[in-house]
Amino acid sequence: MAQVKIHFLAFCSLFITSAFLCNAQVPSQHDQLRISVWAEVDAFPGLFGDEENYEQLRSTQNSVPQNQDGNSLTKTDLFSTAITRTKQVAPFLLNGMINGWTFDYTPKDNLRGVSEYFELAFIREFDESYNPITYHDPEAVDGKLFSWAYCNRTMVQQLDYERWNSITNPKVHGTGQGPVYAGMDGIRQAVAEAAKNAIHEYWRRKIKNKPKEIWGKLLLVGEPRIYISEGRYTVDLDFFMQTDKIVEYTQY
Repeated sequence: MAQVKIHFLAFCSLFITSAFLCNAQVPSQHDQLRISVWAEVDAFPGLFGDEENYEQLRSTQNSVPQNQDGNSLTKTDLFSTAITRTKQVAPFLLNGMINGWTFDYTPKDNLRGVSEYFELAFIREFDESYNPITYHDPEAVDGKLFSWAYCNRTMVQQLDYERWNSITNPKVHGTGQGPVYAGMDGIRQAVAEAAKNAIHEYWRRKIKNKPKEIWGKLLLVGEPRIYISEGRYTVDLDFFMQTDKIVEYTQY
C-alpha cells in the first residue's frame, strides 16, 4: 500500500512539473513578440541576410537548383520569392499586434436597404527603426518556407499593451478568407474579413437592434494562424476590441 502511495505521489509530481513546463513555454507578449510565419516557395528558400541560415537551409536539400542556363543559383536567388513574402507578412502581422487598427463598420440591413461597409486601417505605420524584426530557424517543408519572426516592444508599447489587456477591452475572435492568387493582398483581405466577423459576432450577441455604425480599434493578440483552404488564404485570429462609438438608427 505504501509503495502504491509513493508511486501515486511521484506521478502527481511529474504531472504538475510537466504542466508547469508547458505553461512556461508559452511566450509572453508583453515584452517580446514571436510569431510563426510561412510563405510558398518555388524550389529553394533564399537568404535572410544571414550566412548561417543559408548554410542551414542548403544542408537540408539534396542538390543545389540551377537556372535556365544550367548555372547554379546564387544565394540571393534561393527562395527569393518566399523571403520577400515573409518580409511582407511579418511586419503586417506584428504591426497589428503592436499598434493595431482603427475600424469603421456599417452592418448590412436589408430592411433599410443599407449595404455593408467595413474599413480597417492601421493606427500608425510599422517602423522597423523602433521595432526591428529578426528571423530565426528557417526551414523548407512541403513547398513552404517556415521561420520565426521576433520583435521587441518598446517601453511605451509595453504600457500601451497593458492598457489594452484590461477587462474593459473584450477579446473577440474571427476567421476570414482571401484569394491565394492575390498574394499579399489576399492575406490583407482575409485579415480584414476576420476583423469584421469578430466585431459582428460580438455585437450581434450584445445588441438587440442592429446598429447603424460602429467605430473602434482592434489589437491582434495570441498566435496568428494562417493556412490555405480550397485555394484561399484562411486566417484564424484573436483581437482585443475597443469600441469608441455605436450609432443607433434612432439617433440623429
